[in-house]
Amino acid sequence: MNKNLTTKKLIYVALFTALVYIFSRFFQIPVVTPFGQTRFHLGNVFCLLAGILMGPGFGGLAAGLGSALFDLFDPVYFTSAPITFVTKFALAFVAGAIYRKRNELVDKKRLVIAAILGQLTYVFLYLLKTYITNKFVMGFTNEAVMAELIPKAGVSLFNALISVIIAFILAMPLLKSVKFE
Repeated sequence: MNKNLTTKKLIYVALFTALVYIFSRFFQIPVVTPFGQTRFHLGNVFCLLAGILMGPGFGGLAAGLGSALFDLFDPVYFTSAPITFVTKFALAFVAGAIYRKRNELVDKKRLVIAAILGQLTYVFLYLLKTYITNKFVMGFTNEAVMAELIPKAGVSLFNALISVIIAFILAMPLLKSVKFE
């Protein structure tokens, strides 16, 4: 058994998996686009916090699992679960890799940069997946692809901004009190 995988770490992964799922499921606003739907939700806040508090590996695992579970329990998103796991893992991984707490002080500048880059990673991957699906799998015209991408980009960037702000506010006290090591 891996000596780095403690009961405490397992509990934190389970907790953040549940928080990501809950805030994706119950704190959302669906947004209908011409060819499907997207949604504003607060699950990304906890994806960011998972990466920042637990680091890239465990944080990415919690973010990916919580988001994939949401997809698996929703018939609209069911088939997206594997790619969602990867994209949300990447969100938390990037945020966790960039933040890397080095001392007892909270580095506000690095925290903001980590959250922004984590969210931008996700938005890029989400829009890339949407583009590839619509263009190459569904065979939509360029106009139809853009009609889908533009609203999704707007909602995703707004979601990213709100997630960065809330995650920053919540991370400040949590980084001082949560010891993940």
